[in-house]
Amino acid sequence: MQKQLDQVRDFHRHIGATVATSPMLLPYEPTSARVLARNLRVLCQTGAGNRGQGDDLVNRALMAVEELAEWIEAHVASDLTAAADAWADRAYLLFGDAVATGLGTEALFDEVHRSNMTKAPVNPATGKAVKSDGYLAPVISLDAADEPGRLKHSASG
Repeated sequence: MQKQLDQVRDFHRHIGATVATSPMLLPYEPTSARVLARNLRVLCQTGAGNRGQGDDLVNRALMAVEELAEWIEAHVASDLTAAADAWADRAYLLFGDAVATGLGTEALFDEVHRSNMTKAPVNPATGKAVKSDGYLAPVISLDAADEPGRLKHSASG
């Protein structure tokens, strides 16, 4: 995972996003964070009543929303340890999505990183990098005949 963390760090520097040199909580506006966490909890409760047995997609999505709520709640509580736990749970769920769907990780991540590095700096209003004139979309082609989850990279694009 170190390679991927280095890629994300490079991307953050490229777009002017936060890069911490030691563990820290993210800056936030308390009222917005509390409202968002509460809304995510409501979404989890509402979704729980609508899912059925064998509904892997909804079940996994609700687990991800719950962990995101925990991440925000940990920040509101100024609890770096709880934030670290919530971060690790979120990462574990993302890897679980890859396992559950048979999607590869490294080649897909590398291709999205290549594409992301063509984005312009962060829009201060959204915190997201911007797709500018130089943006190159990721080239992702999954072929069932190939090894499961491997990215088939095209030289074009």
